[in-house]
Amino acid sequence: MENKLKRDQLPAKKAKNWKKSFKEEADKTFNLKLTPIVLQKETYKSLIGENENRVRVYLGLDNKKEDGKYVLCAYAVSSFLLGSGDVYADYETPVYKLGKKNEDFSDNTGEVIESIRLYRKWRAGEIDSDADGAAFRQYIYPNAYLLTKFELHELFNAQNHKEIVLEFGVAKTMNIMLSAASLSTEESTEQDKAVEPEYYDEAQLCPPFCDERSIYNS
Repeated sequence: MENKLKRDQLPAKKAKNWKKSFKEEADKTFNLKLTPIVLQKETYKSLIGENENRVRVYLGLDNKKEDGKYVLCAYAVSSFLLGSGDVYADYETPVYKLGKKNEDFSDNTGEVIESIRLYRKWRAGEIDSDADGAAFRQYIYPNAYLLTKFELHELFNAQNHKEIVLEFGVAKTMNIMLSAASLSTEESTEQDKAVEPEYYDEAQLCPPFCDERSIYNS
């Protein structure tokens, strides 16, 4: 019997199933190369600011292939509540590229936008159009994720992790799963590997939760 789940936490079996399903998509619709996508605590603090804004993660592609494949990458921006509804709008800056080390791309938003547009061409089946399942990518893979305050607060503040890793799982759409980076990276200790990681997911997908006015959503 699993322990009582924390707010926005995924059941362990569900997380494993999502990861298994995502791995299976590599032979069907997902022909991109994955590298570690990490959100560092200092980046998180910079993005939420004093108003405790939310964090939106956009997916992109590096413009150079590795081993014949495009490399999936991710960019994080700060999103604030627009009015009294449930609509969140993006700040144009700061914007960070999320890798093993987070890079500030605030002075190079044009490169970020081109990376995001390249991913969306792949998602639409316009890139590698002859690959198996190219026509179905748009129904599986979203453009972006709006992370909740609760999952980030739990991992960064309550558990005091210096960084968290963003992984992907597939149910009917690709979902983002957050856990402590030390439990999911190659640098994990044997003690870390023996611990069942806590996964979190209540991120809102784009579409439908998009900021149509954002320069990163053009």
